[in-house]
Amino acid sequence: MISIIFSFYNEQESLPVLFKRIRDVMSQENEQYELIFVNDNSTDNSSQIISKQEKIPGESIIAVNMSRRFGVEECFMAGIEVAQGDAVILMYVDMQDPPETIHEMLAKWRQGTDIVHTVRRTRIGENPAKILISNIAYKWINATADIEIPRNAGDFKLISRRAVNYIRTFTETEPYLRGLISWVGFKQDYVYYDLQPRLYGNSKVPLFGKKALKVLLSGLVSFSGFPIYLIIFLTCAGLIGSLVILLFLFLSNQLQNPLGWITFFLITLWAITMGAVSIIGVYILRVYQNTTHRPPYIIKDITR
Repeated sequence: MISIIFSFYNEQESLPVLFKRIRDVMSQENEQYELIFVNDNSTDNSSQIISKQEKIPGESIIAVNMSRRFGVEECFMAGIEVAQGDAVILMYVDMQDPPETIHEMLAKWRQGTDIVHTVRRTRIGENPAKILISNIAYKWINATADIEIPRNAGDFKLISRRAVNYIRTFTETEPYLRGLISWVGFKQDYVYYDLQPRLYGNSKVPLFGKKALKVLLSGLVSFSGFPIYLIIFLTCAGLIGSLVILLFLFLSNQLQNPLGWITFFLITLWAITMGAVSIIGVYILRVYQNTTHRPPYIIKDITR
């Protein structure tokens, strides 16, 4: 069985179109499937549209209603908890991700791929500023992360059952799902497609909104201790700088120069403060890593 999870908020216009196209796609696949709609506390008629849909043979429709607005990643995690499929597909309702791409994703999965990332070749109708900022964000996250997170790959993905079983064990708050899915490992592959314009309305995650900032910060801190290591580097640089100033004062007979000593003490004090912060940061990083409840390792298989 195939599980398709939709995370959405106020998509009453897009839902009828989505149902038609998803059913057209799945009618060509020899698989039973379940459509899991995770409603992030919508205020329009989205729930009623879903509940009025008549099921067709081989199809199950499941509605998961959140108690309040939590966010895209949290809704996907809720859907993953409910999903029963051998393969689980994550996607949005806004029709920017063409459902027809599912054919190629399932083909990769049937060939033994555990995680299929969809990578955007182009972004039709997308704001150039959003494209630029998105590219910068991906480069920034990948430059600091301990794992490789595919660029221009959003939440539209296929995950095998064995990968899903591990993802379900993660209990961290504000999950950066794109990173978590890549972190699991196993065989991963890519499908390329053209991102389409939104069918109706505007994005529920504005470019400079709080949700977008949360995703960026989660990506930066969830898989890297780089900010803390940067502080340690600055501490070392500050201590070296203060020693250079002290050496200069001795060699140039400037020991009576008050400005030199003030500079020396200020840099030394700053370096010591940064060093104390970095030491505390390392301990906090260890605590964070041990409270995310990610398994320390994942075994792919064992041959005896």
